[in-house]
Amino acid sequence: MRVDFIFDKELVEASDYTMEDIYETIKREFEAKNLPCVSDGEVLSFADRGHKDDFSHIWVNIVRISRTEWFLDLATSCKFYEDDGKWEDVLAQARKKYAKRT
Repeated sequence: MRVDFIFDKELVEASDYTMEDIYETIKREFEAKNLPCVSDGEVLSFADRGHKDDFSHIWVNIVRISRTEWFLDLATSCKFYEDDGKWEDVLAQARKKYAKRT
């Protein structure tokens, strides 16, 4: 399992945030659940470690992050990949849910 985050650098630079702020915030969430960062370039990615609780820990973090306004405003992509190659567009789902609340 893996989750990938991509952010719009121009939007981030125009906001009150930096890419470093965003990456560090997300990394803290995943590190707290002992989930490794496997890429922190243009794509910020985290993977499972093969433990039975990894799926729930990944999704707790995804849900927590996807509920923040800064994420919805600055992310260009967030996808969750299963081991069988299937994936979910987390960002589209989060934006759809957020639109219903406003």
